[in-house]
Amino acid sequence: MNRRQAISILLIALGCLLSVRPGLPRGIQKTPPTEAPLQFPLLSHADWWQGQYGTSPKEWTGAFGKDYQNRNSGPACAVMVINYKKRARMSTDLDSFSDPRYPKIRSDARWKFCKANTGKGYPGGFADDDQTDVSGQELADVLGHEDVSVVLHEANGAAPLDRIAAAIGRYSLVICRVEPGAYFADEKRGAGRWVVVYGIDGASVLIHDPGRPEGRAKRIARREFLAALQKAEPGTQRVLVECVVAVGNYTDGWHPDARSRMFVDYYGRFGREIGFPFDNGGSPYVHAVGLCVVQDFLKPGADPSRAKRSSGLLILNPAMSRIFWLKDALFEKFYSIWGFDKLGPPTSDEYPVPGGRRQDFENGSLTWNGKDVVVKITIGGENS
Repeated sequence: MNRRQAISILLIALGCLLSVRPGLPRGIQKTPPTEAPLQFPLLSHADWWQGQYGTSPKEWTGAFGKDYQNRNSGPACAVMVINYKKRARMSTDLDSFSDPRYPKIRSDARWKFCKANTGKGYPGGFADDDQTDVSGQELADVLGHEDVSVVLHEANGAAPLDRIAAAIGRYSLVICRVEPGAYFADEKRGAGRWVVVYGIDGASVLIHDPGRPEGRAKRIARREFLAALQKAEPGTQRVLVECVVAVGNYTDGWHPDARSRMFVDYYGRFGREIGFPFDNGGSPYVHAVGLCVVQDFLKPGADPSRAKRSSGLLILNPAMSRIFWLKDALFEKFYSIWGFDKLGPPTSDEYPVPGGRRQDFENGSLTWNGKDVVVKITIGGENS
């Protein structure tokens, strides 16, 4: 048997294996979720709630007066989102931080991300005064530094609850400014607070309100929550802060080494084009398919309930410690030939060649020539 015959037999055997190998179901798409999925090691959503200062606003006002109230709902929400994604805990309690140089900061949650925290805080972070309102942009800046990609949406626009539902369907969390008096009868009217939304269905909205213990995993009627959005204190920038928390998380959660951060860093460069994490039948998180480690994405504006499969992949090449993006016609061909096994991980992003575009892989290449995608598979140093 010569070398060419051996290669032919090997390819036939490989084809037989691929024909029965389980993988991403074709044409199967789960209904978009109405609640953020629980990730390992979370046992319930109540597990990542954080209080703003541990007791109700009414009790603090009576005990200390207005000047001693802590208004750290924004930092508390940031901590909750980070805790959900990375299991990173920090204190949100009043007087959990004390530095005589910054007497107006009394919470570790605000200090952790404060502009005044030279060398440890973040540009665009929180002000050095816990009586100062936090803006949606400040939340976006802080979360971006903590590996949470953020998209800002208008809360004053049409159908804000539909925007929230769409975000939850993309496995995101949403931070928004509300007037809690719309659903807590004893709250002062006209006061604003940041809360985290983690679920929404046809009847109600599920939130974590950091302002009081009763705000943990609270279910609110849709009409009451809409009123809370609309009545948030005047002058506040009304935005919905969509936290795209699934990017870079594996099925067993966040990996503190570079494996998770590589996905986040790449997504941060091209996120608006890549889209949002998508459950293609395997997982919305990073998972193994054949010889590849991938995360599926659906392009912006695509309807996940109608999509047969994802519109692109981020693929990790462990040997190169790099992420590559597989998209459009090259992605379609890769999927149709089950390139997860035949071609293996990419070794380049898509790049221009005369008459088309090409992407290289460990075991070959895909080239778009303007009409079709040409597949080249390399085995044992020879092309086939």
